[in-house]
Amino acid sequence: MCDHCHCHDHEHEHDHEEEGCGCGCGHEHGHGEGEDAKREMLILGIRVAISLALALLGLLWLNEDNFPWYVNLIVMGVSWLVVSYDVAWKSLKAIFKGHNPFDECLLMTVASIGAFCLRLFGPDHNEYFEAVMVMLLYQLGEFFEDLAADKSREAITSAIDLRDSKASIIGEDGSISLKSPEDIHVGDVVLLKVGEKCLSDGVVIEGEGNVDESSITGEFVPVKKEKEAMVLSGTILKSGSLKIRVEKEYEDSTVAKLLELVEHSASKKSKADRFISKFSRIYTPVVMALAVLVAIIPPLFLGVNDGAVWSRWIFTALCFLVISCPCAIVISVPLAYFAGLGLASKNGIIVKGAEYFDKLNEMKLVAFDKTGTITKGEFVISEISPIGIDEETFMDYLVAAESRSNHPIAQAICKDKDLGVYSEAVDEYEEIPGIGVAVLYKGHKVSAIKKPLIEENACQKIGTLVYLVVDDKDNGHILLNDTIKPTSVQAISTIKVLGRRTMLLSGDKKANVAAIATEVGVDEYHAELIPEEKIAFLEKEMAKKDGMVGFVGDGINDAPSIVGADVGMGMGGLGSDVVVQNADVVFMDDDISKVSTVIKIAKQTERRALFNIVVALVIKFSVMLAAALWEGFPLWLATFADSGLALLLTLNSLMLINHKVK
Repeated sequence: MCDHCHCHDHEHEHDHEEEGCGCGCGHEHGHGEGEDAKREMLILGIRVAISLALALLGLLWLNEDNFPWYVNLIVMGVSWLVVSYDVAWKSLKAIFKGHNPFDECLLMTVASIGAFCLRLFGPDHNEYFEAVMVMLLYQLGEFFEDLAADKSREAITSAIDLRDSKASIIGEDGSISLKSPEDIHVGDVVLLKVGEKCLSDGVVIEGEGNVDESSITGEFVPVKKEKEAMVLSGTILKSGSLKIRVEKEYEDSTVAKLLELVEHSASKKSKADRFISKFSRIYTPVVMALAVLVAIIPPLFLGVNDGAVWSRWIFTALCFLVISCPCAIVISVPLAYFAGLGLASKNGIIVKGAEYFDKLNEMKLVAFDKTGTITKGEFVISEISPIGIDEETFMDYLVAAESRSNHPIAQAICKDKDLGVYSEAVDEYEEIPGIGVAVLYKGHKVSAIKKPLIEENACQKIGTLVYLVVDDKDNGHILLNDTIKPTSVQAISTIKVLGRRTMLLSGDKKANVAAIATEVGVDEYHAELIPEEKIAFLEKEMAKKDGMVGFVGDGINDAPSIVGADVGMGMGGLGSDVVVQNADVVFMDDDISKVSTVIKIAKQTERRALFNIVVALVIKFSVMLAAALWEGFPLWLATFADSGLALLLTLNSLMLINHKVK
């Protein structure tokens, strides 16, 4: 995306490489971020100031009342060149290289040069100042739009950006050294004090305190952290003191991935963006043809030999060119989607592209995984039923099988167990999505699976069953129970109020799924599904062509469904890296109430974008009509109707980032 004019047209990528933006702004600023972007904005600001000073000098003092006409022309010409040389040069380069020249640059260049030419019709048509104002207001509007976009981007990333921060690392001798995020490694111990930002994902090994996780989750209530609690990078310690053992390198940390997602989220275009790209290619030549007709046809009937008539209609044609510049739409609409992405980020939701707002608005069915999505995913063993072996041996084999898995069931089974004793004894670990895990342990093939070897022996108790199989022999099972998340019932209800159908897809047995489905109130449920069967259900729904289908999941076994759905939504807290990487929408706090939140944000974004399009077209056509009927219509008013309108609609787009989602 071009930083200065927010161009999203992928078809222009080649132009971007060779001639700057290529989308109409006329600035050779490239794709630079940070200091380069600020320097380019400063230079543009200086150019605008110099041009305005020269234009006012020519208007108020070095005018034709005090000096020869050519002095005024030279001063105004220099003023025009200072502020518009890059815009005019882009138009010429596009023509010389055989590229499509019909863009905003050409419209503005032709209109402003035409205003200079009006002087040929007599001294009463000295429109030099208006000619300069055409370009000056356009560039001024571009400057403020770019400034607003940069402020918006900073608002999104500043809360989690760790680039200028340092962490206190405790050495083996107890000494403390300060390190940047990139220099912190797995196993380092970090001392986190009140007011400091955690720079790496880690586990509390000593102390306790309250942590502000709003930059990641959007939730402003501090969360208490004690020993063994996970602390995410980008969060801030509000009280207490913590010693944290680093678990992830910076490039793998939550905040690094979040920043990467935010930086790339604006690259995928919405339908409105794609419409604008096609619209501009047709709109510009049509407007220029209309301007030519306005300049020629009326004088043929009103006075072909009358210079005043020609002057009047040529002037009107030039006003048409200025008014019709599509920058108000081309800039403000993509920016509305960018602001929508920022609003989602502020609410702890990462949407990986503007196109997914369109899909969310068209989504008619939301399917959910059960464990870790609808339920907490925090299992507790409620029953142990070994067969043919004692309970201690049974649990030894079961813990060995689950020792390398990060699934919530595995974590419950291995809780409070010393996994170090299994690190070398366990070999040939294999995770079978939707079924279980298998390892080689003490010379035995050990599996922990969801389904029994003999279906007739299946236990019908309410809860989650894990069967132990040693050397292809059924050695019993354990029963685990999960609890529904506090927000699940209300979340499902809200989603249904928003007009979406809900479905629960789970690999758990039917009795468990039925109980959960009834309690949370989903419209439909399906149980005992392996990942391939979940995908089959989603494909069946998508084949109906009755709106988009979304899927919400959290585990590695959900990744195929998340990828296969029209809108894949994943839990970014407890969820695996695979889920975060492949999901189109990521909820950073594992709260499914955020599903309705992102649907509301998508709707608000679409409304804001459509409002900008409608208002821009109505105002432009109204002012064009005024230019045709009002003989004394000033060219600067036409410019304000273009750049001024663009600035107002840009501000309207950016106001979305502070919208309160209810």
